[in-house]
Amino acid sequence: MRLSRVVLASLLALAGLLVLVGPQAAAGANLDSTEQDLVARINAFRAARGLSTLTVSDTLTAAAKWMSADMGARNYFAHTSLDGRSPTQRMFDAGYPAFGTWTGEDLAAGYTVTADVLTGWVNSPAHYAVLVNPQYHAIGVGRGYAAGSTYGWYWAADFGGVVDTPRAAPVSRAAVPAAAPQFQSHVVTAEQGAVPDSGYHARWSAQSPDPTVAIGATATLVLALKNTGSHGWYNDGAGAPVVIGTNDPQDVDDSEFAGDWLSANRVTSTTTDYVGPGEVGWFEFTVRAPKTSGDYKLALRGVVDGVSWLEDDGIFFTIHVREPLGGRSGLSSVR
Repeated sequence: MRLSRVVLASLLALAGLLVLVGPQAAAGANLDSTEQDLVARINAFRAARGLSTLTVSDTLTAAAKWMSADMGARNYFAHTSLDGRSPTQRMFDAGYPAFGTWTGEDLAAGYTVTADVLTGWVNSPAHYAVLVNPQYHAIGVGRGYAAGSTYGWYWAADFGGVVDTPRAAPVSRAAVPAAAPQFQSHVVTAEQGAVPDSGYHARWSAQSPDPTVAIGATATLVLALKNTGSHGWYNDGAGAPVVIGTNDPQDVDDSEFAGDWLSANRVTSTTTDYVGPGEVGWFEFTVRAPKTSGDYKLALRGVVDGVSWLEDDGIFFTIHVREPLGGRSGLSSVR
């Protein structure tokens, strides 16, 4: 019989005074039938004890699915992922406002059916405490299988204290009415000067809500791009890094917003050392509010300096700058 194992749950509570500002992931983190069954069993377990049922969160689901897949692919079993992130950090990176509410995580490995997963958690005091915590209102679950790994199947359930709402994708400035098709017989070949593909491509995946900050205050923002190209993105000197550059127009000097930026027109690189093709890279950075109140637009776009700009998905933040209430400094976005 395959070895089954569960680990201690993580449970974090933060003061309600924190600003609930976190990136909002795109919808579409769908559960498969087995994952749906696990959620149903957890909700039935809670309902039988007079607890509220949990709403499936796209962002928590994205975090849980990533964790279960990563544990299998890299053959480990721990709450801290191999890139050094805690469960709460991964939830935040996936788009959940994790640093302003309750969060918890249950993991399991080696189980093949949902009933056994839930039984394992119920029989463990630490996991049971997560399952019956009345502070939780949202959940995301994921399972992953990796042949040749120690346990085969890996399960993750991420819990949160608030039900978040996904944010719609920004409208691309490139989305203009299609022109009538034109036909011509001329074919451009490589020998005639066709530009070879750089292998670097990206698509918008998620971003923080537009911040409202007081004059002179700062806010932490997050942007996520999916690597749709054939080359990996490096942030450790092993290859060309993908960074976020200012846009509209390209390379505009936006130093008035620069907090911890690389330069006046280069914002930041990925939070992890490597983002492979098909994976999502996260970019976290700080913006500083200008000295005059108003609404400011910060347009951004991925770039590999010396190689190519990535696709222009019309990404921008509107930074709402307000006078401090009562002459006091406003609260900035915190982690």
